[in-house]
Amino acid sequence: MSVTKLEKLNYIDAIRGIAIIMVVMRHAGQQGFVESPHFFSVLLGLGSSGVQLFFIASAFTLFRSYKNRSLIENNPIGNFFIRRLFRIAPVYYLAILYYIFHESLGARYWLGTQPIISNYNTISNMLFLHGFSPHWINTLVPGGWSIAVEMMFYAIFPFLFFYIKTINDAFKFLTASLIFKLVFQEILSYYQLMPSDFLWREYLFYYFPCQLPIFALGIIMFFLIQNGKSINLVSNKLKLIVLLLLPLQIGTALDFLFLNHIVFGIIFVVFGVLLSKGYFKLLTIPIIRYIGKISYSMYIFHFIVISWLAKFNLMDFFDNYLINYLTRLLLILFISTVVSTLSYHLIEVPFQKIAKKIISKMETNTKLLASKS
Repeated sequence: MSVTKLEKLNYIDAIRGIAIIMVVMRHAGQQGFVESPHFFSVLLGLGSSGVQLFFIASAFTLFRSYKNRSLIENNPIGNFFIRRLFRIAPVYYLAILYYIFHESLGARYWLGTQPIISNYNTISNMLFLHGFSPHWINTLVPGGWSIAVEMMFYAIFPFLFFYIKTINDAFKFLTASLIFKLVFQEILSYYQLMPSDFLWREYLFYYFPCQLPIFALGIIMFFLIQNGKSINLVSNKLKLIVLLLLPLQIGTALDFLFLNHIVFGIIFVVFGVLLSKGYFKLLTIPIIRYIGKISYSMYIFHFIVISWLAKFNLMDFFDNYLINYLTRLLLILFISTVVSTLSYHLIEVPFQKIAKKIISKMETNTKLLASKS
């Protein structure tokens, strides 16, 4: 494979497409007045784990692309942060502006006891530091918690890439991240920083330490896809430690339904490896891959689409729950796809091109300086 141009991997776009469809399915199921069967509601609730599938795909693609670019770029770390900022910030900033000027900045459920979305809350979102506060992590932009987590992973990524060279190193990182999560979660379960027990539990699920093992699993998936037999290089002692930690972390003091997200993460790794080998071809059809390509915009904008459809009472159409839900889901997906297509071509692509120009200019200047020295 050429180091100058990364091969396009259709299965990664498919994974992103599946992830965002899972998330939309979950949020579509939270709408409407037609009562749903309990089993169906529980099943739709699993769609929330689509965010973890995003994290796994992110860790995989970043390790893959950084490995290639670090071989040919003079300033791979600086270039990495430029690419990430221009990839994430423009659409997210647009969402911030939308919610500031269109939605009320007054009391919101996720604010807890704080009366309004303060200037500090807004600034923290613009700096992607809102994940450090239980009052800010998910109040300004719906789903913004995952952006905070993603940006935290970006912040430590070059360090991780430098130290994780083998799948054995990746398993060491998984072990460390599980212990890190356990220690923080157990300590913070006894030092609650907000009155609401439920909101505090939610925060301790959304915040970075709880999601860090998922990124470790994405790195493991990178090594498994790169070399399917690399699992044999992991020491038996390390495998045993991970196996012992997994049931332990599920049984923490803050255990509730979706703390099984790490178990889902393991399932997603197996799924990703199988998908890379050509299994489940039905899930890699063009429409799913296309949705995967625009998935970031869709993640941000599907919340807005749902809010506008609810405003115009376009959530319930039939008395039969299944038909009603499928109609609502398809409507949300269709409108979100249209909006996200516009966002992708008018915002995402242009800003990615700007990032490429900045990086190209910086690389050229570095080469000129090196040639003169």
